Amino acid sequence: MYILLFDGMFRSLHRWTQRTGLMGYGWIIFKQESIIAHGFGMFIQRERATSCISEYLALIEGLEALADLRVGDAPVEVRGDAKFVINQMTGIASVNSVGIRHLHKRALKLAQGFNHLSWVWIPRKENQYADTLSRRAIKQTGNVSSRINPIMDRLQSRLYASGRPVPLMDLRVYKRGWRNGIWI
Repeated sequence: MYILLFDGMFRSLHRWTQRTGLMGYGWIIFKQESIIAHGFGMFIQRERATSCISEYLALIEGLEALADLRVGDAPVEVRGDAKFVINQMTGIASVNSVGIRHLHKRALKLAQGFNHLSWVWIPRKENQYADTLSRRAIKQTGNVSSRINPIMDRLQSRLYASGRPVPLMDLRVYKRGWRNGIWI
């Protein structure tokens, strides 16, 4: 069985608008009790950035990593501390936010690539691995105002045109190899 933990984090950039900000994410994949992959990164978005969007970005990045590992036929349990994401992905809750709708559809499409997928909400204290990675992504920016504002100035037209998150950083690490005659 594979376990995917995911977490997202939002930090507002006050120079622009309250809803402009950095969205850090982290995810980690376990097979049995061994870490086989992890990743973290950051997106920036103008005007509609939220912690909800960052949680979906974390989920999508983690699901893409599972797809990269080609584990479609194996049981996969997705765990996150964002109850709204888990409830929306299982159909318990509806998606009312326009800003999340396209991310939800993308996550659903990725989830269809797995035959045995289950969703589990976990308390934040049980999601420390993914939380640490999302915090690491945010910390990579260091002094936010001195590093991000020039990037925002250069990306301004792209940020306005798309209205969607723009990736700033993405790191994925896969630990693969042969074990007992099986490529893992």
